[in-house]
Amino acid sequence: MMCAPRLPTTAPVREGGASARFLPNDKPRGYTLVELLVTIAIIGVLVGLLLPAVLGAREAGNRMTCCNNLKQLGLALQHFHGARNAFPPGRVDGPYPAAGVYGTTNHGWAVFIIPYIEQNALYNRYNWDQSLGAQANQDVVACPLKNFWCPSAPEQNRYDTTHGQFAVYGGKGACGDYAPTWSVDPSLAANDCRGVLVPNQMTELRDITDGTSSTILLTEDAGRPKLWQAGRAGPDQAVAGGPWAGFQTGVTLTGSQPGGASRRGPCALNCTNDHEVYSFHSGGANAVFADGHVQFLKTATDLRILAALVTRAGMEIVSTTDR
Repeated sequence: MMCAPRLPTTAPVREGGASARFLPNDKPRGYTLVELLVTIAIIGVLVGLLLPAVLGAREAGNRMTCCNNLKQLGLALQHFHGARNAFPPGRVDGPYPAAGVYGTTNHGWAVFIIPYIEQNALYNRYNWDQSLGAQANQDVVACPLKNFWCPSAPEQNRYDTTHGQFAVYGGKGACGDYAPTWSVDPSLAANDCRGVLVPNQMTELRDITDGTSSTILLTEDAGRPKLWQAGRAGPDQAVAGGPWAGFQTGVTLTGSQPGGASRRGPCALNCTNDHEVYSFHSGGANAVFADGHVQFLKTATDLRILAALVTRAGMEIVSTTDR
């Protein structure tokens, strides 16, 4: 008589034995609290090491873009000079027939050069018979232009809504971060205290007797109309001259107190953006010179050295190591 094959019986479960591989304690084990805290600490250290490098790379890129913006604006000013045999005025309080303004209107320096930065359409819509803040020019001056923005400046889409005629009809002016150097305080110049882009004057290259490579055309005065003092934000709509098309944009160098609380002091730049040189770059600010080159001005620059670089005919001698 044939018997069915006998099935093997399951071996008893014994601790430490060969058949102990199916013990309940063999389930996947999670992290302990100590291991989790150690992992978080390691990640934190890595982030702390990498973050400065990432931020430094981003700022280097922003500074390069800012340099390129000033380079393009400097070239536009050179093209204007080539066409008109003079640089545009730093602003116009009309009438000023030399610049083609025959009425009692006011205009900023930047509108004169926008055809040379591929903004012919805006230029053709601008009404020179009305002031820049008039409602007739609202579609032009309210148009943001990236050529005038420094990417390191906060609040890129800034508007001035209170200065000039804007408040009368609820208008606004799109802001920029670059300013012409109008002049320096007479106490900082032994001779001529004027810059190149002077209100109601059109400067020729031959007027720059200090040398085109030693005379600033444009520099940074970033963050307006919000007031900034040594990296600290103040009230909004507090500083005139924010709009790229504005006629109050110019730098009138006097220096300021180190904390930026007031003007007239030893600080040459990055202490206040109230019509002084100011940027959001670490260690200095960019400027484009009359020969077209862009240079980074260091925060430690002496006020009188900066004044010498602003004046066009001050007869000062400034070496390249002083800048």
